Amino acid sequence: MRRTRRGRGAARDRRALLLGAAGLMLAGTVMIGSLPEGASVPPGPPPGGASEAAQAMTRNPVPTAAPEVCRDADGVPFDPAESPQPASRAGGSTVDAINARGRLVIGVDQNSYRWGYREPQSGELVGFDIELAQAIADDVLDPGGELVLRAIPTAERERALERNHVDMVVRSMSITCERLEEVAFSIPYFQTGQQLLVPRQSEVTGLDETVDGLTVCSAQESTASLELKRREHNAELMEKPNHLDCLVQIQLGDADALMTDSALAAGHVAQDPSMQLVGDELTVESYGVAMRPGDDDLVRWVNAVLEDYIGDENDSRWQDAFDTWLSDYLPPGAVTRPEPRYRD
Repeated sequence: MRRTRRGRGAARDRRALLLGAAGLMLAGTVMIGSLPEGASVPPGPPPGGASEAAQAMTRNPVPTAAPEVCRDADGVPFDPAESPQPASRAGGSTVDAINARGRLVIGVDQNSYRWGYREPQSGELVGFDIELAQAIADDVLDPGGELVLRAIPTAERERALERNHVDMVVRSMSITCERLEEVAFSIPYFQTGQQLLVPRQSEVTGLDETVDGLTVCSAQESTASLELKRREHNAELMEKPNHLDCLVQIQLGDADALMTDSALAAGHVAQDPSMQLVGDELTVESYGVAMRPGDDDLVRWVNAVLEDYIGDENDSRWQDAFDTWLSDYLPPGAVTRPEPRYRD
């Protein structure tokens, strides 16, 4: 029997007030489509305070799960976050083709606050992933080449590569064994894990008996969606094209929790400080830049860019970007610079 949600009508009214308060921000992030070719990437973050949002995050989201282990055709285990060694910027068939046409097309998000979203005042795409995409383009493209940012939904990331709609995807995409069957990944550029995001007044404490009969939302074909389907629980599942849609469903009172990774949740808490993460991280995941299998020269080139971008503790563009976009919305020490991992 489905558990009755107490005060659903009143909760809906309270959340509607939050929607109104955050209307300008949401209006700048819910559009789904493609940017005009040659769209520029503006510098700097949007204004806004972070103290209330930081307080809403859980204080110690230490992963309790082990990283996924893959197996090759012979059954030999390997780390999915390992990628080919970086190569010198000497070109190759894929990189040469990109420069011959004079543009690099990168699939990105425009619905993830602080990661990839439309800045309300300018309408431009900004965020942690957007800054990384610009750094890759600056290195890969010959002088005069254009960066094209193409917004794609969560469920279209692999298909956008398969259909040659984009050259790569920089869109908070977790490296998994299943995805490695369809795409090639760079070395990791961020580590995170799946967790539940709920209103601060919620009685939900994690993916346990407290979600019995409630509705948990996730983005279609996301790691969160797969994790919810493979784990035992008594929640009802809801899927939407993007995880921001799930946040709106909670604000409207039509869902009780959102499953996403704690890194993306930082953006949700920044948008709506009445939300908080609960329970332990259920997975250990790494984000990677996704490319087509066979585009080995591009993968190695991107890995070289990432090595320079991540840098070291004394010189790290990655750290600068993290401090600009994310550090105020994650607990201190929750995230560190990723370590490159190679398989050859």
